[in-house]
Amino acid sequence: MTPTANSSPSAAVWDAWEADGRSYYVINDTELMQFTRNFPVRSGGIAVDVGCGNGAFSRQLHRFGYDVTGFDFASTALHAARRTPLPGVRYLHHDLNKGDPPGLPRHGIDLVVCRLVLPFLNEPTAWIRRVRDLWLRPGGQMYVVIPVIEGDTTQPGGMTEREIANLTPGWSHSVRYDVRGRVAFLALRSAAT
Repeated sequence: MTPTANSSPSAAVWDAWEADGRSYYVINDTELMQFTRNFPVRSGGIAVDVGCGNGAFSRQLHRFGYDVTGFDFASTALHAARRTPLPGVRYLHHDLNKGDPPGLPRHGIDLVVCRLVLPFLNEPTAWIRRVRDLWLRPGGQMYVVIPVIEGDTTQPGGMTEREIANLTPGWSHSVRYDVRGRVAFLALRSAAT
């Protein structure tokens, strides 16, 4: 089954992609340099990595000093992530299309990372607002990575420029930068009060 941009692939589809070794935009030095420029390292900060996949970015956040919880709904991806255990990093099963993960501290997260997941959510704009309004502490930040599409609704996992622009209203600060190809990187900050 190949999902459309308007549907979310099932956990079985994600598991098959993981088993095939498909990696979306492997983390590179340029992305990490831009990330640290826009998200100063906060030793002891609390980070959530939604759609953590094999845990590569969760582990990077841990190296930056965050306590990290990675969420994914594909069991194969979580199994791969758990093969590299680290103190201060945990991986939990959760489908974001079924609501917020249980046990999140309300207004208690310093950073939410959403790499290559947002277009697969049923209501991406509503979800990103919920993260801003309920998950993040005052002044908390969000890092979003989204492939840009030209309006081809049959291409899975991307968003149009207009859809991406609709994500930024209501944030006290937003920066968009492009590291490679047709991929938008967003650095968002919630209001400090």
